[in-house]
Amino acid sequence: MSPELKPYDGPVKNVVVYNTYADGRRLHFDVFIPTPEEDASRVPREMDAEAERHAKEFLRLIGEEPARVTVSMCARCHIDSTGRYVGRLWRLPGVDATIWPLEGCPRPSP
Repeated sequence: MSPELKPYDGPVKNVVVYNTYADGRRLHFDVFIPTPEEDASRVPREMDAEAERHAKEFLRLIGEEPARVTVSMCARCHIDSTGRYVGRLWRLPGVDATIWPLEGCPRPSP
């Protein structure tokens, strides 16, 4: 795994959550992107493409080849707070986005 991927220990943020699967659903994780919106349906569509880029970057950082592993689903789900996931999120380098690893993904060490 890349040393660029670090556990998130930043401030609590309001985020739009993208439920994401890759590699035939072998990998499951959520992409969190900060938003001022309170309703997921009001988040600009441009953010959907941004979420997919972040998903592919996460795959690269955990050693999966993004060109070989397809993101089969990166669906806008709901608005949440990172405060509910303390100690369970990865910080993506150079962008304001975090990942909540689920099935098949490495977890941050507390």
